[in-house]
Amino acid sequence: MSELDGMTVFRIGGEPYTREDLMKMDPVCLRALLRERVHHTIEVEIYPILLGRKKMAEKFGMQPELIMEVWKERGLSAEGDDFDWCRKYMALAAEMRAGRKVDLEEVLPTPFTEDQMEVVRQLIWDRRSVRDWVSRPVPEEMIESILEAGRAAPTGCNLDIVRFVVIRDSREFKMVWSDIPTPPDQCVLIVVCYDDRVYPTVGHDQFVPHNILYDCAAAADHMCLMAHALGLGAVWLSCTEKTAKNFHEKYGLPPYIKQALHIAVGWAAAGSIKSLRMPLSEMIIKRGQS
Repeated sequence: MSELDGMTVFRIGGEPYTREDLMKMDPVCLRALLRERVHHTIEVEIYPILLGRKKMAEKFGMQPELIMEVWKERGLSAEGDDFDWCRKYMALAAEMRAGRKVDLEEVLPTPFTEDQMEVVRQLIWDRRSVRDWVSRPVPEEMIESILEAGRAAPTGCNLDIVRFVVIRDSREFKMVWSDIPTPPDQCVLIVVCYDDRVYPTVGHDQFVPHNILYDCAAAADHMCLMAHALGLGAVWLSCTEKTAKNFHEKYGLPPYIKQALHIAVGWAAAGSIKSLRMPLSEMIIKRGQS
């Protein structure tokens, strides 16, 4: 009898999932559940345990193992960076359950050099919203770099709910509402969406539904920074519930894909005066003593 037999997989609120539940679950949701369980049952727990601040649970890290076993039993592909990340943590948990000492290969953060910090400051403080572009094609490899920057953004509990729609077609441009002109011959639109199936799967829809838009915002910020680093001009644009619904229907997206915002990116037609911020002292409500 396997030690995984009879195990269940917990979620925040609601009843736990049995093996039978996992066998029927949509693969997208099952994959997200795997990442979330690795995060909450291993990643969050492992460091306090290794630092001697917390006792290790008897079945430490076994919920993700059940999900992975079901995943393989269903014949689904386990290729991808997220699976590599999961396997690394699961292997560490297995070693620890066996009573063996583990060494983490990851290094602690180190300060950047002054030259590196200058690049960081330049990127953060020089980035600006660009709303006018020239008619010059944006190479596909640049769009790919921008999308990769969005993929690298933080995501709550490693759920990876952010999705992208890249629009270059003039007819499709008309489906996306914008309060500034976005001529299809001058820019590319990247619509930032999210998969609405995932949060109910792990129970986050009950406790932290707002995290969905935080994830989309983080991705958009990374993408705008990358566009600036590539010498392009980008602007982050909002949508209303009405315009998002219109885009969803006209573009023919599945019901679980929702629009959060969109980014227009292209070659800047002119420089713009960088908007500046109010003093930091007026933005800090309260500051604790060090």
